[in-house]
Amino acid sequence: MAARESLPLTSFKLGYDDRVSPFKIAVLVFIREYCTARLAQLGMSPHSYYNSIPPFSSQQCKDFCLLSLELIQCYDVTWEDFEIILEPGHYNLSTKIISEFTRSLHQIVKDGASGLLDLGESLEKLLMEPAKGKPMIRKDSVLGIFIRKMVLQMDRMTFEATVELSNNLATYLDKSNKSEDPLELVQVSRKQAELLVSQQLTMLQRNESLAHSPVNLQKIIDRILHENKDFAEANFLAHLNEMRCQDFGQAEKRLHQSYDQGTISIEGLIHSKLEDNLMNNKTFRHASLNMAFLHASFGHHELAVTALCETVALSGEAADHTCLQESLAWFCHLEENPEMRLKMMERLVTKSSESNLHYLASLGLAMWTQDCTLAGVEPKRIFEYLHTNDVANCQHSLTDMTLTCLALRAAIWNFYGYPRNALQVSQLLLTLHTGDPTKGNIYYNNEHMHMAVCNIALHLSRQGRYADAESITKFAAGQYANCQQHSQVWKMTDLHVTFYRTLWLGQWDKAELIISQLAVFNRSESLAKMAHLMLCKGDTCQGKLVLNSLEERLSNAKEPNNHRMPNPGWRMGQKLRLQVQSMMLRSVLLSARQNFVEALLQISQALDICKKHHMNLQLALVGMQSAEIQLMMNYTANALDLVRKHINIIYTHGSLFEQGMSIFLLARCLLAETGTKLCDSMEFKSKKTEIFPLLTRAKKIFNQIEAFHHAKDVVFLEALLYHHLGYEKERNTRAMLFKQLDELYPLKTSNNIHIFIGL
Repeated sequence: MAARESLPLTSFKLGYDDRVSPFKIAVLVFIREYCTARLAQLGMSPHSYYNSIPPFSSQQCKDFCLLSLELIQCYDVTWEDFEIILEPGHYNLSTKIISEFTRSLHQIVKDGASGLLDLGESLEKLLMEPAKGKPMIRKDSVLGIFIRKMVLQMDRMTFEATVELSNNLATYLDKSNKSEDPLELVQVSRKQAELLVSQQLTMLQRNESLAHSPVNLQKIIDRILHENKDFAEANFLAHLNEMRCQDFGQAEKRLHQSYDQGTISIEGLIHSKLEDNLMNNKTFRHASLNMAFLHASFGHHELAVTALCETVALSGEAADHTCLQESLAWFCHLEENPEMRLKMMERLVTKSSESNLHYLASLGLAMWTQDCTLAGVEPKRIFEYLHTNDVANCQHSLTDMTLTCLALRAAIWNFYGYPRNALQVSQLLLTLHTGDPTKGNIYYNNEHMHMAVCNIALHLSRQGRYADAESITKFAAGQYANCQQHSQVWKMTDLHVTFYRTLWLGQWDKAELIISQLAVFNRSESLAKMAHLMLCKGDTCQGKLVLNSLEERLSNAKEPNNHRMPNPGWRMGQKLRLQVQSMMLRSVLLSARQNFVEALLQISQALDICKKHHMNLQLALVGMQSAEIQLMMNYTANALDLVRKHINIIYTHGSLFEQGMSIFLLARCLLAETGTKLCDSMEFKSKKTEIFPLLTRAKKIFNQIEAFHHAKDVVFLEALLYHHLGYEKERNTRAMLFKQLDELYPLKTSNNIHIFIGL
């Protein structure tokens, strides 16, 4: 039976704020036990149990006051949550008081209705002056008013209502007989509902993991609206909760309900015409703006633009500059033309700065910076923009925009090909002190934090530390279990890492399964990985078909909005990266068919894209792919020059796989150079001091990242070299090792050219 039904309406009429619930009984018992212990320490209470308690420190008294205020203001919580609040670490309370409090509660349940009557009498004594000194609790204090109100309502209760309350209290404390609904005994008054809605809105914006799960939050909202049908804020919270679940129909319905209540002010109807009141009421403007946000979140581009046009019309007539600038920010987000978008963002930054709308100005500057990065502006100017934005955010204490700019900075470093720098920025983002004492000291743990965690997981996997990366993705999954939208980031990260690991192991079936799962989140990314897989298997026909589909999708489809503000992450510039990868894969396909001219043409186009957009790591990888092709064409000198030109970048910022492939290519180029010069046997033996350490290092890297098929290539080359040099023992050792690896990791088919696309 629900606690809100514990007081029958036939007994007496009672305001919802004054109803007595099992949770409030527990709060009253907790206050009584603390005050009793305090009186015992002062020698004013006969309870000998508390005589052995050390005197309360000032911090313990302060913690009791803060906890009491929190318990009075908050909505009813379950007994399990109540016990968690009393655990050490939250508040500095005496363990004896907590144990006596629990014992007293169960004693009241055992005594039944008489226990509740005795509780009321003991609470009244706390408000009376003792023989010496002042009363323990003043009647006009917060605790005094709360106790007087509860005691008054307990006195008004009929005997049947008192017995029913006692039964509800027994159910409240019983852990062995819980109903399916954990919120069955939760009661929320109007004032508590306002506090609950405010807290949940703050948590959804700052730290969604601390908010209630979508199911439990919806149950609480339904109970609030059952008692307060005109509570528009609760409907808006329900709208945001449905947005978390990606339920468009219910989200739209809740949004309409939240703005249908109280849209026309009575004063406006009295003092002005109805038409003027409707046009000047800001509720309509914000309703239209939120509708635009709803449609944009679900990819309804035309409907979002229509709602924004309506917002602009209403805001223009009411001269609401703030709403106009917010609409302009969304227009910038939805605009597909890069030139027009830059002009709109420039106006957004200028007008927002003039109107002292610092948040919108910072957001516009961040969007400007991101688009300039993708347009190929020089990096020094990009980081000047970021520095200017950081200064403005610090001046105006815009914590959330500070986190946004740090996430954007990490994404830009990744885009330029400096993942180690992006790792440092991500670590800084995770270690910032973002708690605000005025808002419950809730730390930010939003999507930007999530992306920083995924950046660290990617870095660990690039270093071959798969177990550590998996533990971090599991941590991210637990943090964002209640948000489907944010959970896509860690899911894509996990699939991205797992795909390359299975690819290097030669597990083609598992790799295809991962690609099918990735296609749910990102079709273009899955096509790129499918083409990579087909070429590794040596299936050039199927690889060509997949590459054609990918190139057609990249050339015809509109650029997705998920890389733009306010969602910067490691996927920024995804279209440019996929274009470079598709050209590299196309060059591999053409080289496998001995069409080296067309392959180098694809490489040249990829180099132009990388140079234009300052993608240094991608530039180095494309250069290595070009060296691989030229080595097949017997242009050994050119290939060796390219490898030596780009290998330092890969050593510094490339993954272990990319480093291993580059080292292996360098050894092959040196070996080919030795062969082209027709060196004698003595000179060739002197070259082994340079080639064999490279092969040993490459083999170690491949074994570390579990790329055993590439390790087999290194072992095979070592066996050939030892055979050529006449070292039979070393040759036989390498041959035996190759046979063992081939038995453990058999490879059905493989391409004869290496692909320099790694994690």
